[in-house]
Amino acid sequence: LNMSNTPWHHEVVALTMQLRDELDKLRQQSTMDIPEYDLACEHKHSCSVLLARVDQFAQDNLATGERKWFTWIDYDKFQQLAAQNAEDPMFTFAVQDYRAPTPEWALFGAAEEGFDPTDTRHRKKKKHPKYTHFDTNGIPTHDDNNQVLSEEARSKLVAIMEDRKREIGAGTTVTELKGGEKLIDDASLMFRGMTVIK
Repeated sequence: LNMSNTPWHHEVVALTMQLRDELDKLRQQSTMDIPEYDLACEHKHSCSVLLARVDQFAQDNLATGERKWFTWIDYDKFQQLAAQNAEDPMFTFAVQDYRAPTPEWALFGAAEEGFDPTDTRHRKKKKHPKYTHFDTNGIPTHDDNNQVLSEEARSKLVAIMEDRKREIGAGTTVTELKGGEKLIDDASLMFRGMTVIK
């Protein structure tokens, strides 16, 4: 195996979104109590996305409609609870007892793409993301300078995505190429890998 066998981050995102969508279909069709999952965090450098249980790791603000994630671990609290359990095996605790708020930079869709802003980030020479924020449909909302895109610019991008959806469909398509490589097309991810030279 070599790097050609490693998926790109946008491919991992596409797979995770597809998995979430399939789980949602199962939840809606099943009589079993299947928990809801959603994309909580990402770390582009590691090509990783966290698909987390909403009931355990999120709180929805009903007034604003915003979801706050708690996917980090309060290690001091965990150690305290574990020690208490070791002293008294009747004492139990759950993940909700030691979870901690997810930093904004680690959230799925954040401009930092999971990179801690206090760390030094090394980018390939002169390449920077063309768009830094996206809406839930994958349409860019901010340019490479983190400035909000105009309605006119966003309208053009929506039209481009709609053309692509008509071309490949609204879902994810997989085409097997020579040598076993696979080409994954998903219109909702079409703007994520674009770069600009600065």
